Amino acid sequence: MSDIRTLAVAFVVTLAAITGGAAVTGFVTADGAAPAPEIQNEHYVDGDAVANDTPGRATVEMESTARSQTVLVDPGIDSSGGVAASPLALLGLGSPGVADRDIRPLANALIENGHEIGVYVPGATQPRRAAGPGSGGAETRLGERLADADAFVTFRTDYDEAELSAIEEFVDSGGRVIVATEPDAAFDQPGAVGLDSTLEVTTEPGYVYNMEENDLNYQRVYAEPTGGSGAALTEGVDRAVLPSATPVGTATGGGDVLRPIEGSELSTTRASTEAPLLVRSDGVVMVGDSDFLSPENAARADNDALIGNLADFLVAGGQATPTAGPTPTAPSGNQTAPSGNQTAPSGSQEPPENQTTG
Repeated sequence: MSDIRTLAVAFVVTLAAITGGAAVTGFVTADGAAPAPEIQNEHYVDGDAVANDTPGRATVEMESTARSQTVLVDPGIDSSGGVAASPLALLGLGSPGVADRDIRPLANALIENGHEIGVYVPGATQPRRAAGPGSGGAETRLGERLADADAFVTFRTDYDEAELSAIEEFVDSGGRVIVATEPDAAFDQPGAVGLDSTLEVTTEPGYVYNMEENDLNYQRVYAEPTGGSGAALTEGVDRAVLPSATPVGTATGGGDVLRPIEGSELSTTRASTEAPLLVRSDGVVMVGDSDFLSPENAARADNDALIGNLADFLVAGGQATPTAGPTPTAPSGNQTAPSGNQTAPSGSQEPPENQTTG
């Protein structure tokens, strides 16, 4: 009899526990879910970690009043699979959704100020002018396009030796170059490393991040001017946002223009870093990010001012126009003069200026 009494008591206790638990559960979930626990990770709740996600519109302006210049852009695509009907669509101009490199803020600023944009796509059928006088032997297609350009924008493309020689000659003659790279493009192509050597710039593996203060997420780092020799590139820039940046430098050291803010670290070492993210070496600028040029990022922080300064930089140079050689002397001896039925080339005998879009 005592066993039956014991079992009955145990049953009542168990039933009460289950019923009570259900009641509590019903109370907690009556509105759909229990209250979310507090997040303990500081980089998620820090007020500095998330910036304004509606920053307004970018205003990219140029100060330069230079004569019309031609800026050649290599978006770094492989044309073997076909290209857009209009190469300018590769830069986001005229055909939304087609762009490989949407650099409309930079391109539009240049066009609105009377400059011309050309797009280089290897192997694509595009009208171009023939190489000018004194061009020497066989040229690469890139070399032909650079001969008619004053500035060059590239995204650290894989170039062969002949193309690298053409780029070196272009810089030596006074052409301006902007190289934009990214962490995943830092070391994957030997030609890209060759470009660094040709332009005397450097890159480091990994990306820069900041868990303490950033723009929207930890990889979108803030960079600030160093106050050095690149002051013209940072006029009006207190802070720039680089969405995915890798450290860059110059082969000779120095030339730092933008550095990450305090609290930034390098992914490969997890250590703090002050390595520059934008550098200048004479007529060459290298920046460790390319996405900052896109319309959505041009409106972040002072990126629009930075892009306008880069546009000014591109048109501040221009290749030197080759000078005419010495007038040839008349041949000696009994040689007859050429017959008069040969026509002289029309127009000026001076080499043409670089005014084509190509």
